[in-house]
This record gives sequence, C-alpha cells and structure tokens, in this order.
Amino acid sequence: MKLLLRTTWMAPAVLFYLILGSGVATTAAAQFPGAEIVPPHNPVGVFAHLDIEDAINEYTGPPNPTTEQLHAYLRDIYVHLLANPAITGIALGEHWNTIESRTDGPLGTYIYQFDWSYLDDAFSAARTAHKSLRLIITPGIDSPAWLLNEIPPCDGLFPDTPGPVSPDCGTVQFAGVPEKGANDVYVFPLPWNSLYQSAWKDFLEQLNARYQDDEEFASIALAGPVGASTEMILPTDDNDSSSQPSGVKVNAMWETLIEHSFPDNPDYWNNDRVFINSWEQTIDMYEKVFRGVALDLTPDAGDALPEFSSALPPNLPALYNSDCSATTDVMSCEAKVEVITYLLDEQGLNGKATQVGGLTASGMSETVPGDIGLLGVKLLTSLTPQPFPPIRGGAEFDYPVSDPKTTAIEGCTSPGGTCSITPEEAAYNVLTVFFDGTPAGTFYGGTSGPAPIQYVDVDYTDVQYAEMNPCPPTPSTTLGETSLQDLLNRASHDLFEMADQRMPLPPPTCN
Repeated sequence: MKLLLRTTWMAPAVLFYLILGSGVATTAAAQFPGAEIVPPHNPVGVFAHLDIEDAINEYTGPPNPTTEQLHAYLRDIYVHLLANPAITGIALGEHWNTIESRTDGPLGTYIYQFDWSYLDDAFSAARTAHKSLRLIITPGIDSPAWLLNEIPPCDGLFPDTPGPVSPDCGTVQFAGVPEKGANDVYVFPLPWNSLYQSAWKDFLEQLNARYQDDEEFASIALAGPVGASTEMILPTDDNDSSSQPSGVKVNAMWETLIEHSFPDNPDYWNNDRVFINSWEQTIDMYEKVFRGVALDLTPDAGDALPEFSSALPPNLPALYNSDCSATTDVMSCEAKVEVITYLLDEQGLNGKATQVGGLTASGMSETVPGDIGLLGVKLLTSLTPQPFPPIRGGAEFDYPVSDPKTTAIEGCTSPGGTCSITPEEAAYNVLTVFFDGTPAGTFYGGTSGPAPIQYVDVDYTDVQYAEMNPCPPTPSTTLGETSLQDLLNRASHDLFEMADQRMPLPPPTCN
C-alpha cells in the first residue's frame, strides 16, 4: 500500500461563520465555539451560467490553443459577463476530474495535485467587479480517473460483464446516463461507496480552504450521490432505455447493487432508502466543510430515482402531498421530499437554497403542481414560518434562447418546441413561467401572487447575445423593441425588489 502525500497551494486560515438567529445561532455556537458571527451568503439576482469545460469546447481562436490562451479566453468572458448591469454573478461549473489529479511519488507514495487556476481566474474577476460566484462542481462520472480505477468494480455481478466482485465493490458501468449521450458508457461510482465519499469530502475540504475567505463565494451546489450533474438524477428504467453492458435493465441493476452492498440490511432492499441516506450524509458533510455560503439542492422533478415499487413508508413527510400529488413516480418523489425536508431541518452555518435545473416555457414540472419542479421551489420559499435562514429558490434556463437550435425548445409554450419564435420572445415566455405566482408575475403576462423567488441562471451565451443586440435583430409582434438585455435588466430588478433590495431599472437599450 502506498503512503499518501498531498501537495497544494492553499492558505491554512480557517474562518468560521455563524448564522444570525436565536435558535439556529445557539445551536451553531454550541457546535462551533469561538466562531465569528456573520450572516450567510444567499444568491439573489440573475446569474450567467458557464461550465468551464463546455466554454473551452466553444473556443474559436487559433487551433491548438495553449493553456494560457484558454485562460485569457475565459478571463475575457468573465470580465464581460460581470460588467453587464443585469448580472449579479456567475454560476460556474467545473468537473472534479479537471481540478484534481494524482501521480506516483517517491518511495511508494502518491502526490495529489490541484489545478485551481480556472476557478482562481473567475474569483479574481468577481472580486474586481464586486460580484458573486456560485460553484457547481460535479463528481459522479466526472470523478478523477485514479479514483474510479482504485474502487473495485461491481460489473461482475451481472451476466454480460463477468469478473471478480469484492464485498466492497463500488463502481458500475451504465450506458446512456441522463444528460449524456444515448449509448455512451460511463463508469459510475456508487453513491454509498466509502472510498468515493472519503475522496469527495477531502476534495471539498481543499476547495473550502482555498476560497473560504472570498466574499465573492455565494453558494455551492450539493453533490455526491449524483451521476452526470449536481441534480438528483440517476439512471432508471424511465430515463435510460439504452442497452446496458450488464445485459440487465437499470432498476434491476440497482436492486442487485444495493443487496450486494448491504446483504445484512434488508431495510435498504426494494426501496430508495440508501439514496436518501446518502443525500442526508452529503448535507451533513457540506454543513461541516463550508461556512457561511448557501448550499444549493437541485431536486429536479419527482422522478429520476429508481422506482422499485409504489410502496411508501408509513410516516410521509409533511411536504409529500403538495410536492408529489401529480407524479406516478411516488417512491422517487417521496425520497426527494425526505431529502428536501432534511435540508430544511438542518441547523448549521450556511444558507439554504433549492432550484430547478431545467427550466423551459413548457415543462410540466414548471406548470403543474405536485411534481416538485419550479412549483416545488416556490412552495418552499412560501412556507410559513420560514426556516432560518430562509430558504432561497431559483431556476436555470435549460437551453440558450439565443442558439437557433434551441430557441424553440426552450421558449415555446407548447411541448415539442415547434413554434416560430425569437430569442426575446423565448426568454419572455420562460420568465413568464419563472415569475408566475410572484409579486412580479403580471409584468411577464403571468399571475401575481405572494410566492417569492430569488435567482435565475441564464446561459452565458445569452448574456453575450444580449450585449451584442441592443435592438432585437428580428421584430417582435408581441414585445416590440424590447431586447433580451431589457428583459434581463427587468428580471434582475424584480428579483432584488422581492428580496427588499431596491435597484434602479436601466432605460430601454433600443432607442
């Protein structure tokens, strides 16, 4: 066995935060004596969503760019995004395996290395602009190769992938995982595997030690028991119909994996309890690692966890009837509601937020109650009394409205994306759904109501389009000369106003 040597450039200072408020502050003070009392960050406003790996793939400069050319390219994007008056900050995504690597060291040791340079660039730009960063770091199939290779595989449990299987096996091959290619095969770490959990916790501690003192650090997405994103989405029979390398359907694979991992715990068999527990452990871990930032949970809709049966536990969470009345995926939805409830009840040092990761103008989970989604987010932000700190709510545009290939998919109000629509009309339709039921709902053609909501993510390319097109390229019969920048300005104004933070509304860009 090799000894472990860890190399990093991180400052050792540790700053603790306490949430203001009697009950929670008292609890937190007992857990973290001597901590400095400051309020947690909470995301508010319009954020430009940018995934570093995707942005690099869009690089159109000279061929075979150097690392410094890519850094300069991204720094330029950050500066321009953060200079936009409608933009509060950047929702910045990066893969774990892009940051952490491991090499063999001397005398049978390992050397762990961390490339924080892309995140450093973004923090520097946000610091200069006095704006925020929300981090979305993805583990799961984006875990480092050294880790996936070190965890014993479970593939030998299945007929078409024979091989040795150890009691502590912890990876499996899935084809066609959600958010990825239909038939591509990925090595998937099991959410409960101890090596995976330990390595992820260690990485998060390194990340926190590097950025904990940065005031720009507003939130981080909860992740760990995930696959291809930070959303609560796993391969299931419903969302993954690809032919599996195992020769077995997805839900049956999960059943076998769970029974093999927990042979003496039948309480985990034929239900989603192991996923619930993995998420609850993740929430606890993030509360211990991070101080003062908001923790973002992305439940998605009520499905996307294995649906082994329609049997439900006897004591359902109070939110179940409201959040799950319209879904047939009752086991999956109940599991997600348990995790949401656990986050609400958590007493720690951080803000709390939930969001929808795939907002469109026609999505069922955005417009029909009882399937979590955006209406589930608004349900949480409307709870009386609110937990402390109050739960924040947000959503992310699923696709860019400015990309001709996705304008209709994102912005058409009827499913299927078959309408003829401009980017400005598409954005307006999505904002109609987003703001419906809030105090700002009527401006976007929706209904006014008491439900608050705090932030929205738009693709960074839409912000670039808005800056380049102060007047809409194609006239709109419904919006006139309203530009995408006008809509972003208005959305930012309304979000801050709902958060009791007044900000001026800029004049129209098309004069």
